[in-house]
Amino acid sequence: MRRLPEDTAEIKRMYVVPELRGTGVATGILRTPEDHASRLGYKVLHLSTGVLQPDAIRFYEREGYARTEGYGPYVGHPLAVCFVRQLACE
Repeated sequence: MRRLPEDTAEIKRMYVVPELRGTGVATGILRTPEDHASRLGYKVLHLSTGVLQPDAIRFYEREGYARTEGYGPYVGHPLAVCFVRQLACE
């Protein structure tokens, strides 16, 4: 996780080995930085993946992330697919 301006953070990298995909492991991994960010008072999480990662795109959409315009280094990047999620702070 990387801090962005104000009350926003970014999940930088997430990877699940192919043989564990579809088992719930990815959801468990994703919840860890979400919970941590919420405890730290962040209200928004961003993340990005690539246009050649359709499984990741479907996963993030299923997990409540909405597509958004590029942010930071992804502004105008033709291969980036960016997402955002509002968090409920504790």
